[in-house]
Amino acid sequence: MKFIFNCPVKHLLAIIFSYFTIVGFAQQPKSEILFKLQGHSDDLECMAVSENGKIIASGSWDGMVNLFTNDSFYTPISSLLDHYSAVNCISITPNAKVIATGGTDGKVFTYLIDSFGSVIKDKTIFIHRMSVNSIVIDPSGKLLFTGSNDGTISYYDIYKAKDKKINNTNPVSCIAVSRDRRSIYCSDNTNIIKKYDITGKLIGTYEGHLDQVNYIALSRDNKKLISASSDKTVKVWNTETRKLEKTLTGHDWKVISVAISLNGKYAVSGSNDGSIIVWDIDEQKIIKLIENIGTNARGVAFSNDNTKIFATLNYQPDSFETKGILVFKSGIEIQKKEPPKIQIKQKTPNGVKPNAPKQNGKPNPTSPPIEKSDTAKKIIKKTSEIEISEDKKKAPTPKKDDNRQD
Repeated sequence: MKFIFNCPVKHLLAIIFSYFTIVGFAQQPKSEILFKLQGHSDDLECMAVSENGKIIASGSWDGMVNLFTNDSFYTPISSLLDHYSAVNCISITPNAKVIATGGTDGKVFTYLIDSFGSVIKDKTIFIHRMSVNSIVIDPSGKLLFTGSNDGTISYYDIYKAKDKKINNTNPVSCIAVSRDRRSIYCSDNTNIIKKYDITGKLIGTYEGHLDQVNYIALSRDNKKLISASSDKTVKVWNTETRKLEKTLTGHDWKVISVAISLNGKYAVSGSNDGSIIVWDIDEQKIIKLIENIGTNARGVAFSNDNTKIFATLNYQPDSFETKGILVFKSGIEIQKKEPPKIQIKQKTPNGVKPNAPKQNGKPNPTSPPIEKSDTAKKIIKKTSEIEISEDKKKAPTPKKDDNRQD
C-alpha cells in the first residue's frame, strides 16, 4: 500500500486504521452487502467510479482518499492524505489516468496514475476561498470544473493555471458538465437547477422540486438530467426542452445522492434515512430497495456493467472494522445476446450448382435424375419417313418369313 501525504502526524490515526484493517478487505456479512471496501476512520462523504470501471475512490471526513481496483477482490491501490479536513468530492477521468479531489479546506489536488498503478501527486490548486463541494475533471485531464460554498463555479485550465469564475451568488452544492464542456448545470441549496454556458451566461432553469436540490447527474449522451431533492423525490429532465419527464417516488426522507447508468436506462439514489433505491427510469419502477443498513447515503454509483451498486453508506462498524464503501447487487440482469444463427448449406447432387440459373423459366431439379431402363424408349434418329429407337436397335423384331412352315 502506498501513502501520499504531507502531514503524517495529522493523519496518523487514519494510517493505523488503514494498515491494520487492510484497505479494501472484503468479507461476507449477514445482510445484502457483498463487500466492504474499508479503511476510513470517519464517516464517508463522497465516492467516484471511473467510466471504464477500473478505479473506485472514496473520500471521508478523516481527510483520506482511498483508491481500489475494481477486480474480484477490490485490491487497494493507495491512500491519499493531502487534505487537512473532509474530502467532499472526487472525479476520475474516463480512462482512470487522472484523479481530482476537493475538500472542506478549499483545496483541489490532482493525481496521476501510471500503467503500473503508481499514484503521483500532480497539482495543488487554490481556487476557492471556502469549501469545495463538487468537482468534475474533463476527459482530457486538463480542465477542472468546481463548485464552492463561496457561491462561485470555477472553470480552470490545469496546465495554463488560468481560472474563469461564474458567479452563482448562492453556495453551490453540486455541478454537472456536458461532454462538450459548453453547458454547466448547478444546484445551489434552492429548489431550482440552473444551467450556464461556458461564458457564465444563465441559459435556463429547471423548476419543479418542492424543496432544495441536493445532487444532480447528467447522462452520458447529455440528454437526461437527474436530480435528488429534500422533497423525497428524484426527477428526470429533458435537457433540450428543459421539461420534466419523470418523477420517481419511493424514499421516505431527503434524497441526497443520485447516479445514472452509462446507458441512461437506470438510476440509483440514496437518502438520509439510509435507504438506497435502484430505478428503471423509463418504467418509473423500483428494481431494488435496500434499507436498514446505515444512515446518510452520501454517494452512490453503478458498476460499468450495471450489475452492482456502490454506496458511501455510513454504517456502524463491527469490532475492529473501519468504514468504507459498501457493494450491493443492483438487481439488474444482463441481457444475454443470442448467438448468431448459422445457415446450413443444403447438399446438392453432383454436377448441379446450388444457385444455378433457371432454364426455360423452370428451376433446375434438386433431386438426382432417374436412370432410364434398357428398354426405355430413346429416339436416336427420326425422319418424316422412319423412326428408329434404341430399344428396337438393341432387340430388333424378326421379320415374318412368308415361306416358313410351322
